[in-house]
Amino acid sequence: MVKCNVPKRGWINGVGGCPNVGGICIGCTMPGFPDKFMPFMDEPPGAKLSSKGSAVYGMAVKRLRGLTQATLDKEPRWRTRGRELKTGFQKTW
Repeated sequence: MVKCNVPKRGWINGVGGCPNVGGICIGCTMPGFPDKFMPFMDEPPGAKLSSKGSAVYGMAVKRLRGLTQATLDKEPRWRTRGRELKTGFQKTW
């Protein structure tokens, strides 16, 4: 948790600040920065396991998408190129 009033008061003439422009606050105004706050640059615990799990899940989803494209994502037989308008509707009278 960072105690900083820059998002409210801004940097120059009330303008700016990391969160005001879409960034994240890294505590650069806090005493002891950057030494005290450097762990934000380190890899979090469990990151490798999480990455492997995401990769396996992604491969499974990719295969399922391929199956869907091969079986369900097809044009209907009546939709063809040409000047004649064709539909799937057939008159019964």
